[in-house]
Formats: sequence, C-alpha cells, structure tokens
Amino acid sequence: MRSFGRKPLIEIALLLMLCLGSASAEVVVIGNKAIKADSLTLEEVGKLWLGQMKWLASGEKARVVDQKTGSKIRKAFYAHVANKSERQLRSYWAKLVFTGRGAPPRVLSDDDAVKRWVATTPGGLGYVDGGVVDDSVKVLFHLP
Repeated sequence: MRSFGRKPLIEIALLLMLCLGSASAEVVVIGNKAIKADSLTLEEVGKLWLGQMKWLASGEKARVVDQKTGSKIRKAFYAHVANKSERQLRSYWAKLVFTGRGAPPRVLSDDDAVKRWVATTPGGLGYVDGGVVDDSVKVLFHLP
C-alpha cells in the first residue's frame, strides 16, 4: 500500500474547505432600509416580480430588479417564487409587453449591483445570495 504523506492530505483538506466555503448561501429578498415592511410573503414576492403587484401593503411603491438572465440565482428564484423556468418567464413577459399590460423588471449584472441599487433606491427590492447581505439593506424574505 502506497503512502501519500501529509502534503497531499493537507492540499485535499484545503480544497474541500474552499469548496465548502464558496458554497452558495440561501437566496434572500432584500429591500431598501427605508421600507416600512419587515417581511414579505412568498405570494407577495411572486406577485411583485411578475408585475401583478406594484405597491407594498404599507402603501409604498415597490421597485423590483432582476438578476441577469441565465444566472443560477435567477433560475432558483423564479423556480421557487413563480414556479417558472426562464423560457416560461420570457413567454409570460412577452405576452404582457405585447398587450401593454406590463414590462419586466430592470436587469442588473450580479449580487453586488443589486445590493447597491436596492440600498440607494426608495422602494427598491431585489434578490441576492444571502452571503452578500450587509447593513445597507434589510432582508424581507428567505427562499425556502
């Protein structure tokens, strides 16, 4: 039986720690700190991102943003809150745009861009990896 020594075991352990450390945290919906609401329901989140609801229960105008098309976080978000794939989502918005009943949310490039936008936009709402949340925004919903 061949012995590999300590160095390869240490390298394997470091690699495992890196992989586990970079594992994605949960997806959360964040809001501008000035929003009066302390939480949102799954139904409210779905309606907000599908353009079926424009105002929060507190009477504030909601302004939502999306992550870029094809990103893992966007796919996970819409699968949970709207039970829709990217293809179904494109079809959904195409119908609303064509009939003049709505337009899809603005798309931002990544978690950091969403967090910055939400922090500086009154009524701003977005979804991000929970690992990027700081005190510039508040968490309103945790995806199941």
